[in-house]
Amino acid sequence: MSEKQAKDRQAIADLFDRWANANRSKDIDAIMALYHPDICSYDAVGPLQFTGAADYRAHWEKCLPKDADMIVEMQTPNIRVSGHLGVAHFLIRCGMRDPDGTEHSSWMRSSTQLEKRDGQWRIAHEHFSVPFDFENGQAQFGLEP
Repeated sequence: MSEKQAKDRQAIADLFDRWANANRSKDIDAIMALYHPDICSYDAVGPLQFTGAADYRAHWEKCLPKDADMIVEMQTPNIRVSGHLGVAHFLIRCGMRDPDGTEHSSWMRSSTQLEKRDGQWRIAHEHFSVPFDFENGQAQFGLEP
């Protein structure tokens, strides 16, 4: 791996750290600063896709709980970089914790495409998904890595 690739991989890893911390602190501006304006997201929560930062911001505003803490536990992302494009995949436990300590969370899969523009890495596409049981069609929220 070249020195440039190593630096790019570290910059992307740092971006994911900032994303997780901004999510936990419910800082919508810090979250959205990590996305390209033309973000396309396939989130685990519908609709089928979000296109553009304004559309995705509105979704984030609905999803961030007012009276609960965010749970964001990411495994170390597997990051690959080539030129101005990067891809990453990882498992992530997301959800919320009520004031009484009750957790509502599950492990999900995440794939992310990043693009470096004007010297800055940003998320251009992300996909979160929950596996489902083929036999009964039910989401498998109880799986753990």
